[in-house]
Amino acid sequence: MKLKLSQVPMKSKLPQKIEYPQIEPIPEGTHRPLWSVMIPTYNCANYLAQTLESVLSQDPGLKHMQIEVVDDCSTKDDPEAVVREIGKGRVSFYRQPQNVGAIRNFNTCIQRSVGQFVHILHGDDFIAPDFYSSYAELLQSHPDATLIISPSISVDEKNQHIHTESPLPNIDGRITDFPTIQAVRNAIHTPTVIVPRKVYEQIGGFYLPLSHTADWEMWFRAGLYGKAVTLDRQVAYYRVHSGSDTSRLALTGKNIWEGKYTVDMCMHQLPEKNRTEIEKNKYSHIAELARYFYEELAKRKIWKGSLIHAGWNLKLSPRKSAMKVYFKALARYVLYGIFKFEVPLIKLKKDISSPT
Repeated sequence: MKLKLSQVPMKSKLPQKIEYPQIEPIPEGTHRPLWSVMIPTYNCANYLAQTLESVLSQDPGLKHMQIEVVDDCSTKDDPEAVVREIGKGRVSFYRQPQNVGAIRNFNTCIQRSVGQFVHILHGDDFIAPDFYSSYAELLQSHPDATLIISPSISVDEKNQHIHTESPLPNIDGRITDFPTIQAVRNAIHTPTVIVPRKVYEQIGGFYLPLSHTADWEMWFRAGLYGKAVTLDRQVAYYRVHSGSDTSRLALTGKNIWEGKYTVDMCMHQLPEKNRTEIEKNKYSHIAELARYFYEELAKRKIWKGSLIHAGWNLKLSPRKSAMKVYFKALARYVLYGIFKFEVPLIKLKKDISSPT
C-alpha cells in the first residue's frame, strides 16, 4: 500500500502522484517502550562500537528503550560480531536477506521499530551522554511535536571536530518558519532527529526514488505535518567521510539534480503563502553547491564533472557571472578533458544533503 499526495503540476517534472511507502501500525498488545533506537549499518562496523557505546551508556532498560542494528547485508565487515561484543545480548540485530540500499533500509528501521519515538542513528554517528534525557525534557514542553532535533557537531574519521552547527531560530524551542527553511536546503543532520512513530504511520516512510536527499525531504515532511522543535545545544555527532556518496554522485551531477528535485517536492507541499515568499530564490542554495563542486572538480582536473556543475550553476542561477563560469569550464573541457585521461577519484567534504 502507498500513501498518495494530491496531483502535482506537470511543469514541476515531478510524478503526477508522489507515493510514499506505508508504515504499518504496531499490532495491538505489543509492548511500547518510549524510545526505539534503530541503527542502520552498511560496511561501517569500524565505527559501530562507538555508536553502540554512546547509546548503551544512557540505556534506561529494555522496558523503556528498544535498541536494534539493521544491517543492509554488509560485505566488508561483520556488524553482528560488534553487536554481540558490545551489546552483550541487550542489542537486537537484523540483517537484510540481500542488499536493499540505504533508503529501503531506513524504512525497514521504521517498520521494525515499536517505540513511541523513533531515533534513526546511523552506524557511524554517535550521541552525547545526555541525549535522551535532554530530548525527554524537551518533549515535556512540546508533547505534540512531530519533529524533534538539535544542532550537531560534525567530526571526521578520527573524531576531530570539523564544524559545530548553531540552533535553528526558535521561540522556546519551537522552530520559527521551519517549512520555508527546510524546503530549500537541508538544515538537519540525521543523528539529531527523533520522530514519533505515529507520524511515520501518517505521512509514510522515506521517498524511495531519492538516494541522496531522502532525509532532507523526510524531515521537511515531518515538520510540515505538525510542529518542529529543537534543543539549543549540541548533543549528537555527525560523521563526515572524506570519500562519501557525494563524491560518486558529483561525477555525473546527480547530486545537484536530486537537490533541485527535492526543492521542487518541498515547494509543492508548502502552503501558497510560503511558496510565494521564497519562490524567487528557491534554488539559491543548490546553485551555490553547484558552484562549489565546479571549483573542487576543476582543482582535481575532472573537467567533465566540473563542466556539468557549471551548467547546473547557470541553469539554477542564470546571470552573467554564471555564464562566464560555464564558458570557462567548457573551454577547459575542450582543451584538456577530451584529450587527457581523467581519474575519477575525488574526495569532497561538502554534502548537498547536510547543513554544512
